[in-house]
Amino acid sequence: MTLTRSVPLPWLASLAVIATCTLSSAARAETLTAEEAVGRAASQNPTLRAALLEATAARQAVAAEQGARRPTLSASVTGQYTEAFAGGEAGLSRSGSTTVASNVALRYTTDIGTGLEVGASADTSWRSLADRATGPSYSAEAYVSARQPLLRGAGTDAVLAPIAQAQASAVAAELDRELAASQTALDVLGAYWELWYAEQAIGVQEQALAAAQRLLADAKARAETLGTGTRVDVLQFSTAAASIADALSQARATRASRAIALGRALGMDPARAESIAATGAPPSLGALPAAAALVRAASERSRELAALRADLDAQRARVGAAEDADQVRLDVFTTASVGTLWANDALAGLALPGGRPAFSVLGGVDVEVPFGGGRASADAARARTQLAAAEARYQARAEAIAAEISALRVSLAAAADQVALAAETARTAGELAEAERQRLQLGIATSSDVVQAEQTLREAELRRLRAAVTELTSRFQLEHATGALLERFASVLSRRSS
Repeated sequence: MTLTRSVPLPWLASLAVIATCTLSSAARAETLTAEEAVGRAASQNPTLRAALLEATAARQAVAAEQGARRPTLSASVTGQYTEAFAGGEAGLSRSGSTTVASNVALRYTTDIGTGLEVGASADTSWRSLADRATGPSYSAEAYVSARQPLLRGAGTDAVLAPIAQAQASAVAAELDRELAASQTALDVLGAYWELWYAEQAIGVQEQALAAAQRLLADAKARAETLGTGTRVDVLQFSTAAASIADALSQARATRASRAIALGRALGMDPARAESIAATGAPPSLGALPAAAALVRAASERSRELAALRADLDAQRARVGAAEDADQVRLDVFTTASVGTLWANDALAGLALPGGRPAFSVLGGVDVEVPFGGGRASADAARARTQLAAAEARYQARAEAIAAEISALRVSLAAAADQVALAAETARTAGELAEAERQRLQLGIATSSDVVQAEQTLREAELRRLRAAVTELTSRFQLEHATGALLERFASVLSRRSS
């Protein structure tokens, strides 16, 4: 049977336009490897940059607390003029005094809470009574003062608690930065290989479309020229080609969305991100470790668990400080000073009465007891409760990570099996499609048999590619949970994010 007119194929014109646009986009594509994508994210990803700034702020907090432990020097100079009235035999009289005083002191608190102060002061004064003026007179004093807490504020646990908290918070912030770097690498790798799959899917659809077009051309030749084909065969292959063309259009749209998703992880705007292209093939990551080894590695190398442990250390330091504040204040103190006084009209130069200065010693005990318990008791109880809650959260998260690792390993083993099965299925489907094409040439197969075989081949190739990407991303998720992913890309991340 010979057809007298060709079948209209309006979708071929649309397909040509799509292909032209694709070729133009490919010419402008920016090709990246997976390592290059991770490196670019390390320098441009805003989430990772925020984590880096938070770690820097935590280190600055440690420097601030250490600076607060340094000795302080204080100095002052004051002047005062005072008038007063005094009564006497001659009636009221006016007296006045002018004083200039100066003081300098050095203060320091030791690691065990001892407050030390060393200082000196000097005064110069002039006095006037009625019409008689005296002075100037001078005085000078040097002193040493010490105060030692016995309960509240005593010991290194209380004094160094702010530094301990800041240091633990800095460690936690640094580990959070490393965790953010690992998460960023995981996100980038997931988006990268999804883009790679989308590009490979386009290739599969294009190959399928080319095969469908060849079958369509052959069917038309047999029907219109040789007279050995039927219009049904032409319609069958035309419909199949149109369906593949639609799938190809969808695959290209998916590829664009995957490129935009990767660009977002790289800190790129969508317009630029659409030109990104993935290159290479999924790498081999080696043998899969045993489940017990993975759980052990997670407990030792997981940045998330390490950050939670650092938070626990900071919480314990806060508990110690709160419990210290919930004590009676009992301080012993002493001050020893030496001073002298001289005046121009009484002594010559710096001569001292008795040949020595005047000495003074002061000592005592300070006690402060809050009435009714005060706020400190409630603060200490709250701090202990918060620590217990943090420990429970850590335990829950550690158990969750162990379960997650076990589940990921099971999924990864299944994904590896799926890769082998999908590869074998794709090979068999290829052989079947070729056999059906040969049978069609011999006239012992129908067009629907060939179309079905071609569709099976296309689906098998897509499943094979999907299985490869699933295995790879599952392995990266497992390495992220155990802390190995950061080590894999440590050189790239540290070089670009520091």
